Amino acid sequence: MRRLRTSSIEEYSAWYLRRDRRKRAATPNDEVPSDPVELMARCHEGKMRNWFGIRTRWSIVSLDLVSDLASLVFLECEWTMREGLVVPDGPNYRVLGRVAKNAIDNSYLERASDPRHKKYYDELINGSLRIEGEDRVAICSAEDSEIRSNPSARYYLLDGVGRCLPYMMLVIGRALEFTPIEAFCAER
Repeated sequence: MRRLRTSSIEEYSAWYLRRDRRKRAATPNDEVPSDPVELMARCHEGKMRNWFGIRTRWSIVSLDLVSDLASLVFLECEWTMREGLVVPDGPNYRVLGRVAKNAIDNSYLERASDPRHKKYYDELINGSLRIEGEDRVAICSAEDSEIRSNPSARYYLLDGVGRCLPYMMLVIGRALEFTPIEAFCAER
């Protein structure tokens, strides 16, 4: 992982809210926040860790190696377990490389409950989506509990599950050559 430049929680929050508006096809009447950080804390608490604060180091980074991406801790919830993406059967069961392999082995995209994953897969393979700029992802320092169960990980995939999972599947399946991706990075 390579640092491209410094960033801030304000830049991350404003970026996330812009991206969320684009995803939802927001109307002109949607709230444009005067304080994006406060709005994130109020309406998107899942995208904010409780330790984000004055001491958090924010950067824009480039994940330059497949291993940078493959070792990110993936979301664990009822949905990811029900879909067979996250299978708690040993160490590193939540790292993106393992989750992508599970998705491939289970033909996840043929039956995915979230159609955006197939849409992102198609956009990535045809070159209309690149994971950079406004379409970058967000990562943060993994929690101690996440590292204990996923010892190869140091960072958690905070935002970008829908883009990174199909990208990792394409790279593993050799349908796409890996190219670096950009991410906001929050570190303790």
